Amino acid sequence: MQENNNNNNYLSVRRKHFLWIVFSLVLFGAILYCASVVSDYAEENDIENFDDAKEFGLGILKRDLALFPENDTAEEEKKEMQKEEKSKNILKVPILLDCSVEEGKAVVKEPFEVAKNKVTGGVFELASHGNTMYSLNFSSKESAVYCKGTLKEGQQKIFVYYCEKI
Repeated sequence: MQENNNNNNYLSVRRKHFLWIVFSLVLFGAILYCASVVSDYAEENDIENFDDAKEFGLGILKRDLALFPENDTAEEEKKEMQKEEKSKNILKVPILLDCSVEEGKAVVKEPFEVAKNKVTGGVFELASHGNTMYSLNFSSKESAVYCKGTLKEGQQKIFVYYCEKI
């Protein structure tokens, strides 16, 4: 009888030990799976900081698990924020403009048009980084458009890559 009791205790201990090992392996696998999902999403969407990753995690909880259901106003606010975050660039294709560079300023020689807005007398205030000069500020006779551009030292053409309505 004593021997049978010892056998049962031995089997009970071994069974508990086996269940803890299986539980640990399943938990470890689940953690690895979640990490790979987050890593794949971060690669696809160029997430580089913690705030973006936190938004992704909360998005999964809200969307898939419905732990925090959103009401209509929250969804509308979210859509409005996404619209604001989109680029305000009205320049469809970057343009190359003739200019003259004098005393840290690039003066555009000819008027140009951006999204049906004519810009005359454009002046870019420049700063340099190595042999590349980039715009810090922009002014023109019409103050309806703000543009950004860049050029290499010694060149007489500025590459305008961004314009927005003010």
